[in-house]
Amino acid sequence: MVGDKWTLLVLRDIVAFKKTTFKEIAQMPENIATNILSDRLNKLVLGGFLTKAKSKTNKLVYHYHPTPQAIDLIPVVLCMQKWSEKYLYKRNEKPASIGVQ
Repeated sequence: MVGDKWTLLVLRDIVAFKKTTFKEIAQMPENIATNILSDRLNKLVLGGFLTKAKSKTNKLVYHYHPTPQAIDLIPVVLCMQKWSEKYLYKRNEKPASIGVQ
């Protein structure tokens, strides 16, 4: 469910960076294609990781919010980050933290 190239990045933007709309998420620095983003958002909603609700001010806009299932994934991702920092990066090449606390 979260093992493809984009899903964790989409969840990162929603959970860590508080992005909620398609437009906001589409502006991620990794330049995700809009068709792929649409597919991932739909899969995450169907998989129970996100909820989708129409905007109260603009009926053409939807807001995506993490479910408890998505929030419970944070410690797993942080463990993967720690592991990769320990084994995959040289000492002076640590990546920036995703900012989840």
